Amino acid sequence: MTTSVTERLERVDRVVVSRAALAYLAIALVLTTLTILANSYSGGDAGLKSIIDRLGLVGGWCRFDCGWYVVIAEQGYFYNPGYESSVAFFPGYPMAARGLGNIIGDIPLAVIITSWLSGFGAVIAYAAWCTGRLDRRVATWSVAVLLLYPYGFYLFGAGYGDGLFLALAVSAFLLLERDHLFLAALAGALAGATRSIGIVIFVSMVLVIIDRRGGMPMRAPDSGWLAKLGLPASVSLKVLRGRDAFLFIALLGPIGWSLFLNNRFGDGFAYVAVQEAWKQKAGPETWLKFDLFREIANGQDIYYVGSRLIQAGLLVVLLALLPLVAKKLGPGYAAYSAAAVLLAALSNKDFQSVGRYAIAAFPIFVVVGIELSARPRWGRWVLVLGAIFLCAGAFGFARGFYLS
Repeated sequence: MTTSVTERLERVDRVVVSRAALAYLAIALVLTTLTILANSYSGGDAGLKSIIDRLGLVGGWCRFDCGWYVVIAEQGYFYNPGYESSVAFFPGYPMAARGLGNIIGDIPLAVIITSWLSGFGAVIAYAAWCTGRLDRRVATWSVAVLLLYPYGFYLFGAGYGDGLFLALAVSAFLLLERDHLFLAALAGALAGATRSIGIVIFVSMVLVIIDRRGGMPMRAPDSGWLAKLGLPASVSLKVLRGRDAFLFIALLGPIGWSLFLNNRFGDGFAYVAVQEAWKQKAGPETWLKFDLFREIANGQDIYYVGSRLIQAGLLVVLLALLPLVAKKLGPGYAAYSAAAVLLAALSNKDFQSVGRYAIAAFPIFVVVGIELSARPRWGRWVLVLGAIFLCAGAFGFARGFYLS
């Protein structure tokens, strides 16, 4: 990589980062206010209601899987084969919340604060990554796209681990771009201990390094449909060096989790097996969404069908943007985005979590920002609509609507 490119990747535009930080704080305040106004629990899980009551004003941020994370942080893991069990959830987020909870003496509140801190860190790291590749105007657009993503309320206080995973994943690539391989791999390992797609971080970092060193030349624009998809002409491992072995550290996250499960419960992949309790066993029935089609055929209500089909449509849009990611940011980032999106879609029985899991595919938000910056009139409308749906999503989440 040339010196000029190295210097460009290592720069950080403090103006963009500062704006991103202030924007995050403002949006978090608005969305938290909305959740306070909307907070109303009417579900049947008495345990979750008790947690929400303990949280008081910010109880609206604790819905659905948040209850699992609180239980893990307070009591640790359990596994009952064939039944819903806490081993389905990776340990990075609840263990971070436990550490904070031990300091402030309130685990449920620590879960929400961990989400705030993680989301803030994710936006800062993302803004820094953008400024290494884009000019100030385009980087600002790309940051705005992430901040106003309709399902992005999970970054602003919801008791889920998506903000922590994004913060760690972006940090891994940010450090990688600056040739801090050990630190990049360490961030990748922590990301792998937070979400089940940890191995994707390792593979993608290797691909990004190969691409940076010229080992994945692009095809000629007129060379057919493979060029249109952004697939490289070849992949050369010869550009790898001995010190790149540091990246294997990134595998310690998912490997460590499996070793713990094997030692504690006798099944290193209990987090996969337990998905059957949620009717999401790995196989054609889950991959092809048979459950969704059955529900539609049985006359399921419009809310159920609509929310799933919206996310199915989002999946199509995300996949359609992958060639653009490859052309603008490189095949390594396209591979990461594709894996993050496809693994989320294939592991889910009815597309329901696609909107939330797509947050991890940050390179897609970057290229959307690039495209909108070239069409500012349309871009402003897109951001306005994003803000409206983001607010509606946070309000609905606090009301107990299962949105993603």
